[in-house]
This record gives sequence, C-alpha cells and structure tokens, in this order.
Amino acid sequence: MAAVALGVGILLLLPLLPAAKGVSGQSRSATAAPQPPAGSGPTAPSAREPPAASPTAPGLGLGSSPAPQSPPPPETPAPPAASPAAAAPEARAGPGPAPVTDVAALCVCDLLVAQCDVNCCCDPDCSAADFSLFTTCSVHIVTGDSQLCSQEAAIYSIDVAAHPPERIFKLVDQNNPSIFCIHATNYKQALSFIPPEMPTSQNFDSLLKQFEGVTFSAESDVLLNTESDAPNSSDANETARYEYGVPVQTADAFLRLPAPLVSSQCSDANPAGFLVNQAVKCSRMINVGNCNTTQALSMLFYANSSILAVSRILKHSCWQTVNITVQTITIQSLSGTRTLLNSSDVLLLPKYLDDQVCINVVLGVSYSIMYTDAGEITAAAVSFVLGTINNTMLPIQQSFEITFTQGVCQIPVSFEIEVKWSKYGSLVNPQAKIVNVSATVITTILAQTNFGSERTVQIASSVTFIDVSTPAEPGYKAQPTIDAKLPFDFFFPFV
Repeated sequence: MAAVALGVGILLLLPLLPAAKGVSGQSRSATAAPQPPAGSGPTAPSAREPPAASPTAPGLGLGSSPAPQSPPPPETPAPPAASPAAAAPEARAGPGPAPVTDVAALCVCDLLVAQCDVNCCCDPDCSAADFSLFTTCSVHIVTGDSQLCSQEAAIYSIDVAAHPPERIFKLVDQNNPSIFCIHATNYKQALSFIPPEMPTSQNFDSLLKQFEGVTFSAESDVLLNTESDAPNSSDANETARYEYGVPVQTADAFLRLPAPLVSSQCSDANPAGFLVNQAVKCSRMINVGNCNTTQALSMLFYANSSILAVSRILKHSCWQTVNITVQTITIQSLSGTRTLLNSSDVLLLPKYLDDQVCINVVLGVSYSIMYTDAGEITAAAVSFVLGTINNTMLPIQQSFEITFTQGVCQIPVSFEIEVKWSKYGSLVNPQAKIVNVSATVITTILAQTNFGSERTVQIASSVTFIDVSTPAEPGYKAQPTIDAKLPFDFFFPFV
C-alpha cells in the first residue's frame, strides 16, 4: 500500500515541472504526452499534441487500486494545458507592439475546405489519425510580422519515431537577427493597412486640405516654412542644400509649375520639387480681351524670378540666387505651325489685337535645372512656346515640363569597330566569313560652362578590318595502328 501512495504523490507533482523550451525561445504552449498504458508508471512531459484530458481521482494512481489504509495526500490542482488558440493573445512583456496575426491559427497550406490537406500539419481539419500518416510537414514554421524585433512563431514537425507517428507543435518567441527591426511603436495603426476614406461631396474639401501636402500647397505656406526654418545653435555646422522633393524656392516664393488639380483646369499653386521631373498638361479658361493682364499668359510669370541656390538659409549667410535665363523661344501661329526665333534675348508680352486675336500667349514652358551632387542649384534655363489664340480656341491648352541635369556631362567622343574576317569558309560553301566583331566606345566628361551656351565637340568613328585567315598547310595522316588479338589458346600446348 505504501508503494501505491508513493506513486500517487509522484504523479501529482509532474504538472509542476517546467515546460519544455523551444529551439529559439521559451515555449508557451508545451503540452503533456499521451497517457501510457495501465501499469506502466509515470512519464516525463513533452511538447507533443495534447490528448483528451482524463480525470484523476485523489489517491488513485495509474494502474493501481484504491488504498484505504493510507490517507490520500491533498490534491494539487494541475495547471490546464495551454492550447495554441489560447496562447496567442497572451500579453507580451516589454514595449514591443502586440502581434496583429495569430500565428497559431494561421495555416497557409490549408487549401481544401473541410478536408485534411496532405502533410499540412497546421490544418485544423486533420485528426491524430491523419497526422500519423504524414511523412513531413509542408510548412514547418509560421511567423508573425518580420519587421518586429520579437516575433511569435508556430513550429510544426512530425515525430516519425513514435508509434504511430505524431505531430509536434510549439509556440515560441523568436528574436529577429536583423539590426533594423521594430522594438516599439507609437502609432497603433502602423502595422496594418488603413482603409482609405472614399471622397464624397460632403468630405471632399476636408480630404483635399488633408492630402494636398507640398504638391498643391499655398504660396504662403512655403513662405512660412522658409521663415520657420531659422537655424538654431544645433544647425550651425549643418550644410545648406536641397533634398529630394523639397520645393525649389525663389527669392519671393517658389518656382511655379502649373498642373491640373481636381479637374483639367490649371492650378498655379503647384511648386516644382527638387529632382522631381514632371511633364503635365492642363487647360485654362481666359478672356481673350484681357490676355495682356493675365499673369499666367506672360513670360515674366515664369522667368522673372531668381532661384535660391540652396533650400535652407542659414543664419548670417547671404542669399545666393540663380537667375532663370531664357534659352529658346518658339512662335506658334493660328494654324499650328511653329518657328524658332534666332534670338532669345527678347521679351514678348501678350498683346490683344483688334480682330479678337491675342498674340505672344504662353502655351508651353520647359524648365531645365542644373545641380551638383551637394544639392545646390547652379543654373536654370527656360524655353517658351508663344502662340496666337482667338475665341474659338478656348479654353487654351498649356504644357509645363521641368527636368534636372547634373553640372557635368559624360558624352561619347569615339566609336571604334573592329571586324575580324577569314578568307576560308566552310567546305560546303567556300567563301570569306566574319569571325568576330567588337566595338569600343570612348567617353569624356565635359566640365560645366555657361548654361545655354553652345560648344563644339569632335566625335570620331572608325572601322577596322583584320585578316585572321590561316593558310592550309600540307600534312600526312598518321600511320594506322594494328590492333590484332590472338586466340587465347594460340600457343597451346607450349604455353
């Protein structure tokens, strides 16, 4: 009887043993192994699939009979086995963000509805009998968000040594080996996609104000941002420069590049972003009789300003500006024909004629900005297309373009082609043939000159033919070898 009581005490202490650890961290869902047959005694816990819970009466051991002579020890309540579904929402310690995906419930190989997928160890439709027929797990590990420093992972495997084979499941926390990972989040929606709000007639104005950003900001906003960028002591050693997307600033506001806002109508409040090449078209409704007073139709509106060489104006620094030079002027007639003016040093302003016609109206603007690797603008040029319009052409169509080019230019100055040929071809079709062709391109770097000025560069090209024919040489074939084999009993009976 004493032996029976001792067996009961050991069995009740087994649930207090520490849970099994996973390969990459502390397992939070280690479960007990299936119960052994009657009379086999207690076994150590493992991390395999938990069987159905079986109640154990106080004072009753596995495979034993009641022991009335010995009072039963006080029952120690065993902690319930944690299932994958219950362990997933467990609170995480530390500042790390809570997972948005339950990896224990996620199964990417579960393809069949209400059916067990072969070798899919995470398929909830599979039973223990199905797992015993699996040879491996098609998906061994399911992890959460790969951007987090601490990742929750569900690990699946098949214990083929067991009889019958069993599925092994572990829910562990893994450490992200990447040095660029999210340790804490200060925005609860940062790890999920936010459904956009659909524009309606009621919320259109609020959405437009929220998402217009620097693309269609008001001129006063850029001026306020410029003034608020006054440097403090920490900016004393900071280098002033333009960065990608920053509006190109002028002495009075910013470089305007009209673009369609909501409809096809031109909006003049669109600033040009640094290194952002753009080419847009928009329409403009005007009064032909007032064309000479409409600023957006005049060359001065686009060229009569100076661009700041750098974006941020440091304290006690001078304003370095770059003037916009007119590079070319093209005149377009009422019929659509275009003529390039020989000189660009002229100022052609819109002018209204008596026959309901306005000339010198800006129909196209093309900016060309030159910059350095340090983010400094060194030169700016603009090309115009000035046209003649009348009332039948309203609304007029305008095109605007801006491109950024670096201060140095690498161009090819030499192109050499080398052709190797042979006089002797195939015996089937004897004729000269080309054996190899190679091309060599030599480039040079042109230093920056006055923007818009012309420069003559000599470019050379050559073709060279090289004869690689090998004349035929007389020769003799090698003498044949005699490969004779004697019968194995040729020298019998002497040998």
